[in-house]
Amino acid sequence: MRERKLAIGLVVALAFLGLIGLRGGDLWQRRAQILSAGDRRAENMALILAGYVQQTFGTADAALRQLVLHNTRVRGPMAPAAEWVPALAAATGGLQAIGSISVVDTAGIIRHSSQPMIVGQSRREQFVFSRLAADTADVMIADTPFRTVVGDRQFVVPLGRRLVSARGTFDGIVVASFIPDSLREFFRTVDVGSDGAVAVFHRGGVVLLREPSTRNPLGDEATGHPLFEAAQRLGGVGVHRGRVQPDAPVLRTAFRSLPEQRLIVAVSLGERELLTEWRRNAVASLVVALVAVAILGGFLLFLFHQMDVRERVEQALARSQRLESLGQLTGGVAHDFNNLLTVILGNVSLLKTAPTSSGSAIAGDESLVEIERAAGRAADLTRQLLAFARRQPLLPRVVDLSAIVEGASSMLRRVVGEPVKLRIVAAKEPCLANIDPVQGETALLNLCINARDAMPGGGALVIETGLATLDGHYAREAPDVTPGRYSLVTVSDNGVGIRAEHLPRLFEPFFTTKGPGRGTGLGLSMVYGFVKQSGGHIRVYSEVGRGTTVKVYFPQAPGPATEVASSRDVVEHRGNGEVVLLVEDDPLVRKLATRLLRRLGYTVVDANDGESALSLASGAAKVDLLLTDVMLPGDLSGPQLATELTRLRPGLPVLFASGYSQEIVELGAHAGASLRFLSKPYDRRQLAQAVHDAIRGRQ
Repeated sequence: MRERKLAIGLVVALAFLGLIGLRGGDLWQRRAQILSAGDRRAENMALILAGYVQQTFGTADAALRQLVLHNTRVRGPMAPAAEWVPALAAATGGLQAIGSISVVDTAGIIRHSSQPMIVGQSRREQFVFSRLAADTADVMIADTPFRTVVGDRQFVVPLGRRLVSARGTFDGIVVASFIPDSLREFFRTVDVGSDGAVAVFHRGGVVLLREPSTRNPLGDEATGHPLFEAAQRLGGVGVHRGRVQPDAPVLRTAFRSLPEQRLIVAVSLGERELLTEWRRNAVASLVVALVAVAILGGFLLFLFHQMDVRERVEQALARSQRLESLGQLTGGVAHDFNNLLTVILGNVSLLKTAPTSSGSAIAGDESLVEIERAAGRAADLTRQLLAFARRQPLLPRVVDLSAIVEGASSMLRRVVGEPVKLRIVAAKEPCLANIDPVQGETALLNLCINARDAMPGGGALVIETGLATLDGHYAREAPDVTPGRYSLVTVSDNGVGIRAEHLPRLFEPFFTTKGPGRGTGLGLSMVYGFVKQSGGHIRVYSEVGRGTTVKVYFPQAPGPATEVASSRDVVEHRGNGEVVLLVEDDPLVRKLATRLLRRLGYTVVDANDGESALSLASGAAKVDLLLTDVMLPGDLSGPQLATELTRLRPGLPVLFASGYSQEIVELGAHAGASLRFLSKPYDRRQLAQAVHDAIRGRQ
């Protein structure tokens, strides 16, 4: 069973882990998809923003192109101011993002500007001048941002184009000062969440723009910034995952490069925000998994409990079947043995009353006494075997279990002896049960003897009576129990106890935990058989070193209780020639019974089956008693024969003889309440009493 539980638990656990693995894999795949979608979103936003910057720079470039053409018309930067100032003013007026436009000659000196105060300054050392002077490409070049020396000293980005003379030679440059702050308003409209940001870096290591921001970061050092360094490694294009600070959220940043302007646009989205919905799903899945684990654990506990219950039921059923098989064997042997003991005991009683040659009886002959004693012990053994096999003859009646215990108390105190302190706790309410009181007293005696033997040095023995309810839950663990009300007898001792491995075999015949020569091993077997035959239930609880408790349950019977008849001495009554029709299929028993009855003064007509008996009774003038076995060969059983004869001879007394409880059941189905019964084996005095009572109408 343990291996089965382990296998089931392992299979369920693997299946559950498999489902969790599938769900976990699905969640992980979904996470990757969400992050991938976030990366694409960031890349698209970077592309859009880069396009916007490109468009803004393109507008400035268009103005610079016009000035390049104007340079050709006016024959270079050295043309008078009247030729350049109106053109510069017109170009500047149409561009909100341009602070100023200047014309620089081939020596790097500003010759004309929309800001007159910078005329005459040198721009020879600027990157934009040196680059355009050396590069003949027709492109706009962006220089490193710097802070202006006039106005509000804001940062600007120089944008320049090469001026070409009519001969195609380098003729200077035209430079526009681009104001990056003009991009902030548009960049602020971009939704990147609370953790995200957009930024524009110049490759020269300067921050042009970063939103959201609590201050204007224009001009901040970009070198060393994690995003700028990542952009440099990626060549200005790609996606980077990382933090800008150790305790900051993880960002997924997409970069877009503007090579001509030497700018990098970065769009960062917070990974935590991207996974918000995913985390809710993951938490929900975790909760579902925990609930499923709890439900599955509860189901497994319930399943294992049911498996334990089923195992106990199967074990109980197997024990019951084993005991039933043993009962069938022992019952069959005991039934046939009863007939032999009847012959032995009957003949011993005849010999004891037979006169010797001197005319005196030999009742005191030692050999006969020993034979009778041995046969009596054999009869007791047979009754125990029949009790275990649930085939002993029972005469049940409604009795109060407390009355049985109280009535047997004196005998029980003598049996257990002085070292054992017997205490009886009788219930206040009647504990009624429909049982054979004699066999009930015998069962109680056997339980007390076992308790006494478990306390060789003395101890406490408690007998209690009461009422109990066995419900459906109890019945599921004990398949022989029908739920309902029960009358209960409990026998408890504080003896040595019984080891757990011996408990399943307690009720097997000839099994004993006592030493060699101490007990036959039939005491508890007899109790078990009697309880089962009476429709009851028996339960044993025991702990080694602490004692044993035996609980015997009988179905509660409706009242009122009948008085338990006290035993009385059997007096040998003799007949006066009354005619007894004896029907017995066993020839030895029939012959013995005939001799006994005739010695007792009765006239005997015998038959070996029902048909012969019916024929004899039909031709006889007088029949005073029918003495018949219950089970007879042929078509007529003992009860059926009794029915036919009482129909022919109304008022005819009938006495049934048997040693087998199944015959009693058959008998009770035909005889009703007026049952007269003689239990086998019987001797001369028992036969005399039973025949006398039947003829005289006594029970």
